[in-house]
Amino acid sequence: MPTTDQSLAGSRHFDVATLARTRKTPGIHLLAKVATFARRSILFTLATIASLAVMATPAGAVDPTTVLSVVDENAIVVVRIDPQSFRQLPNAEKAYLRLAGNSLPQHARKAIEPLLQSEQGGEAFLLLSASETSEVPFTRDPILVVPAASDQLPTADADPGQTKRVGSVIITGNLARLNVDRLGEPSEAQDAFRDAFSALGPAPLQFAVYLNSDRRRAIQEFGLAELESLFPIDSSQLAEVDWVSGAAYPGGEAGLEFVFHVADDADAKVTLDAIRESIQSRLPAPFQIESSEQGDDRTLRIKLGPQAGSRQLQAWSSEAKRKIADSRLRRIALGIHNYHSAYRRLPSPVIADDQGRPLLSWRVALLPFLGKDEYRLYQKFHLDEPWDSPHNRPLADQMPDVFAIDASASMENRSDIVIPAGEGLFFDGDEPKFGDVIDGLSNTIMVFETPAEHADIWSKPGNPTPTPANLTEVLGGHFGDQAVVVHGDGSIHWINPKAIGKSLWGRFTRHGKESFD
Repeated sequence: MPTTDQSLAGSRHFDVATLARTRKTPGIHLLAKVATFARRSILFTLATIASLAVMATPAGAVDPTTVLSVVDENAIVVVRIDPQSFRQLPNAEKAYLRLAGNSLPQHARKAIEPLLQSEQGGEAFLLLSASETSEVPFTRDPILVVPAASDQLPTADADPGQTKRVGSVIITGNLARLNVDRLGEPSEAQDAFRDAFSALGPAPLQFAVYLNSDRRRAIQEFGLAELESLFPIDSSQLAEVDWVSGAAYPGGEAGLEFVFHVADDADAKVTLDAIRESIQSRLPAPFQIESSEQGDDRTLRIKLGPQAGSRQLQAWSSEAKRKIADSRLRRIALGIHNYHSAYRRLPSPVIADDQGRPLLSWRVALLPFLGKDEYRLYQKFHLDEPWDSPHNRPLADQMPDVFAIDASASMENRSDIVIPAGEGLFFDGDEPKFGDVIDGLSNTIMVFETPAEHADIWSKPGNPTPTPANLTEVLGGHFGDQAVVVHGDGSIHWINPKAIGKSLWGRFTRHGKESFD
């Protein structure tokens, strides 16, 4: 689950990766990177699987040939997507696919979307690799692989996107992750992924995780605690597994299927029994394993029926939504800080003309500090005209995803991410500054989510103004009894407004000197 206090630089805890940076020991550094990657990559895979919610039409036969030609020893996770099956999902379930897609980098989203919409689009693969040559977070930087004969080829107009033809496939993404000179050479990774996918029947979405000896050792030493919060298994059992594969809606039936293959056949039965028992003990009644059948002496196939499968899909979907919200809020917080560094003040709540008439929202002013695409959109605005002028009004329909806290909902051009603007609040006056926040940046709310009914057109000036009387009305609305806010120091907090009570108002005022719970 997301941490309760995340800064602009990430979670505030001393983890294995931190240890590796402070102690220049090659072995620890390698294990730290492997452990971090294993945790993130598996969570990313689970979030991707969460893109489906009901039964889909069976896909064609499993054929991993497309992606195997570009798999190298750094490969850890491969996700297979069958666009034809996805297109047959009801609209409500397609929204889950968009949810997972929103967690991908821009180059991957732009490449997958045409494939999903094309009547002739073939299968696509996401390839996640460990690479010593890249410091980009692993799960945010997958390689997209499609057959070269596809009618809809990926483009590379967004960093870190690159596009290259390798044999019979087109690859796009950060190609520094791939050892291009050795692609296509036989390897243990290719054999593992071939076996992992061959163990699966037809399904619209499949995945495979390859755990070589170094990765298994890292799991054994450091564990995967985050995985246990999402998937009902004692993650220490994965230290004995060399690959795991799975499918959503196998054979077109609602549910999930997992195949575990043990690395060492000496104690294979003990390990497979332990995996089975771990899953059975962690599935609360009445959600039980529908069927479990033993394959060969080193393989265990476990199926979660519609009830248990839906339970896991819902959990993963919720986790994906929260992680996307974290990511988008972090970008906005960083953008606000960079704006302040550039102008020595915060963005005004509204962009106004010389007569003080409001024209545009603070979100428009922030665009140059959010990314290249957002900057290009900013350049199209006429800043001396209102948001609904003949020129600016069409731009209102191009809201960047970063301004939508609820990635699963169709917000169209309405933003549910707002700022506290008003007397005594973080954005008080036309030129607020960090120095005006007497209560301290870490104690004062700078950005918060608002319910859909209070969301307004993103480029339109205006913002719901929080008061002691309306806090429960204007705060939250997308994550049950939880609400997410960003404090002035950029830290992200998941809170229960009703549990905090009256002291919640103290987090909104910038110089009230109230007690802080």
